[in-house]
Amino acid sequence: MRRSSAEQRAKVFKALSDPTRVDIVDALAKHGPLCGTDLANRLGISLALLSHHWDVLVEAGIIKKERVGQLRFCTLDPVKLAEITSGWADAVTTPPVAPPAPPKKKRAKPPAKR
Repeated sequence: MRRSSAEQRAKVFKALSDPTRVDIVDALAKHGPLCGTDLANRLGISLALLSHHWDVLVEAGIIKKERVGQLRFCTLDPVKLAEITSGWADAVTTPPVAPPAPPKKKRAKPPAKR
């Protein structure tokens, strides 16, 4: 699997900066491919608003749209999702251990007042 450039990854995260688009990705991850009407109904949004958000997610490469008859089905692109998180897989499964705190320096006592 090839690594995604920082620019491509930033484009994906920018697309996911909207809560409605995160809801779309969450719904697809949970329920699998859905047609636009079903997805809009699940999220409680209009088809026009869904279409706008779909376009952003498709442009970022997170989802794929496919026409089946008169319906458009949407699916997540697992390859793209794996590419953008590939550098972080180890951090997610095994969080890094924080380095030990440096030892505290002892303060010199101020000279005694006379």
